[in-house]
Amino acid sequence: MNPKKLLLGALVCGLLSGALAAADINVIPRPASVVRDAAGASAALGASHIIVCADAALGRVYADTLFERTGLRLPVHPTAATAAGRPVIAVDCASLSTDSHVAHPEGYALEVASDGAVRVEASARGGAFYALQTLAQLVARDDARVTLPVVRIHDSPRFPWRGVLLDEGRHFFGPAAAKRLIDSMALYKFNTLHWHLTEDQGWRIEIKKYPRLTQTGAWRASSPTPGNRDMPDGVPHGGYYTQDEIREIVAYARSRHVTIIPEIEIPGHSSAALAAYPEYGNTDIPDYAPKVQTTMGVKPYIYAPKEETFRFLQDVLDEICALFPDASYIHIGGDEAPKKQWKESPFAQKVIRDNNLKDEFGLQSWFIRRIEKHLNSRGRRIVGWDEIQEGGLSPTATMMVWRDWQWARLAIEKGNDVVMTPSSHCYIDYVESVEGLPDDPYYEHIGIKRSGNRPPRLLPLEKVYQFEPIPEDTPPEREKQVLGCQANLWGEYLFDWNRAEYNLYPRLFAMAEVAWSPKAARDWASFQQRLPAALRRLDQLQANYRRADGSPAQHRAPAEPARQ
Repeated sequence: MNPKKLLLGALVCGLLSGALAAADINVIPRPASVVRDAAGASAALGASHIIVCADAALGRVYADTLFERTGLRLPVHPTAATAAGRPVIAVDCASLSTDSHVAHPEGYALEVASDGAVRVEASARGGAFYALQTLAQLVARDDARVTLPVVRIHDSPRFPWRGVLLDEGRHFFGPAAAKRLIDSMALYKFNTLHWHLTEDQGWRIEIKKYPRLTQTGAWRASSPTPGNRDMPDGVPHGGYYTQDEIREIVAYARSRHVTIIPEIEIPGHSSAALAAYPEYGNTDIPDYAPKVQTTMGVKPYIYAPKEETFRFLQDVLDEICALFPDASYIHIGGDEAPKKQWKESPFAQKVIRDNNLKDEFGLQSWFIRRIEKHLNSRGRRIVGWDEIQEGGLSPTATMMVWRDWQWARLAIEKGNDVVMTPSSHCYIDYVESVEGLPDDPYYEHIGIKRSGNRPPRLLPLEKVYQFEPIPEDTPPEREKQVLGCQANLWGEYLFDWNRAEYNLYPRLFAMAEVAWSPKAARDWASFQQRLPAALRRLDQLQANYRRADGSPAQHRAPAEPARQ
């Protein structure tokens, strides 16, 4: 037989067996390489085990996760010296291995032996943390015992940016919901929480220098009525995070290897801020009367391009930078900024003339660059929605693409980094299907009621799973400019966290695999086989999610909205 054919056959068989083995373990996202014991053996995990980890905090996080899953409370020891013959879960966070997965700062190797010994090898804390998340998913429990499959795993992420957007500008969910989401993100290896904290409908973060942002801007008089969005419900809604709460949540996320990227919308989506401080808007236009908006959609209010406005925004961003010390990026929005008020403002038109700008789109780019220069001076980079390229894209800006994929291609050609989050595949506030949607106004969504004869916006689970973040025709040498992708949970009609979870799951699991797993390892049939285990974990947490027939797993009465 031809030796080359023999080698090729062996490689194909190895790949196929690896794929089958990976499908055989209930882990999401699917690891890069999995080798199961030939007989499919399992090892017992019991109270005699100890966790050996020099990083005590990391060991405790895993011990807590394991306790929640199994009821086993395992002790954490800094070294194996005190093991005294007990089975050990050994975690090495500083391996010098040249294995490509282990050497990756978020990669790892994990081995479960037949005697119950577990070894984790990683070159950095992040990799060890993700190994322990995999281990948490591997745990199986029946009435008699807790077991782990005998297995060897080598794994590392495809993309460095694996994100989830949480919009609390429209509806405020509060600290418990934020932590619940962070826990889920960590388990499924997301590392970036994009926190959308300011909107026309509410300002959600305390700024010490400008207290009216939360005294006034965090509260609206009413919201759209579920099932009849043109009718106000007459119920005040609001809430905000104090700076102490922000610090606590940032630390909580850090311990779970989630970096929080705050978004402060500039220059549009600014009604709530201008309701609190109207002097920073275009006060020279007719009928200028900003308020915290009670309906959803794009509103006309936009910051004025004057020096006192820039001082205000710089002060706000300085406090934001101090509250989010881990965030190398600050998201400045830049989307859906209507230019009507700038067209009507004599002052804005003078700024355009004085700075030789082409038009209002040029004014927006000029405005964004002023903000970027300030953030750069604070050691931060900006990321913004793809509208920031209208009028000219800063060479150092990172662009978040939500509309036309062509914007991504143009940004990549110019040398900019991009994060892919197109609404067609990543907007998980869209419903999966109108089939099976509960006949309940509580489950109304923006994508269903549309003007004219336009079809509803739908995003099925399989479409999320089949998403490929790297645009077609991207040269291989430029693929690294695609930092990654994220699922966006917009909050216009997600009235409380129970409602939000219905949209979040199970599509979040599909996005986890898109963001982490090698493209070649992704397989829809395998994902469907592994999904029930993830849903059982949600049942254990009493989390809501969409069942395959469209029904909610946890149907609860809507929560009372926050009140002033």
